[in-house]
Amino acid sequence: MNKDIVLDYHKDRELFDKTAKEWAEAINKTKKTQARNFYDKVIELEKESKENWDEILPFVKMLNSKVAYAYDRKVVSKEFKTMINKCVNQIENKEDLRVFKLFFEAVLGFFKGRK
Repeated sequence: MNKDIVLDYHKDRELFDKTAKEWAEAINKTKKTQARNFYDKVIELEKESKENWDEILPFVKMLNSKVAYAYDRKVVSKEFKTMINKCVNQIENKEDLRVFKLFFEAVLGFFKGRK
């Protein structure tokens, strides 16, 4: 799926609804446990970012390597990898990370995934 993700709900009023639903359908071949593991990591990073953003940003960017590894192991789909990459590449501050977390939460709400 090549639909853009703009981590700004002021620009994309459908970010947490239509856009999230489209991405949830696109990543449906990803294992549920893997999607949840990545979401849990995002929650952890977002909580830690409140204390020391400069220390956390490199670990946020490291999600790209983690999803590449998961993709190589065939536990996440190409679309899931694309979604994570598109989002992580936009994160520059705590607010970006917060919006990503909310978008990911909305995607998981619509997500069915493989068992």
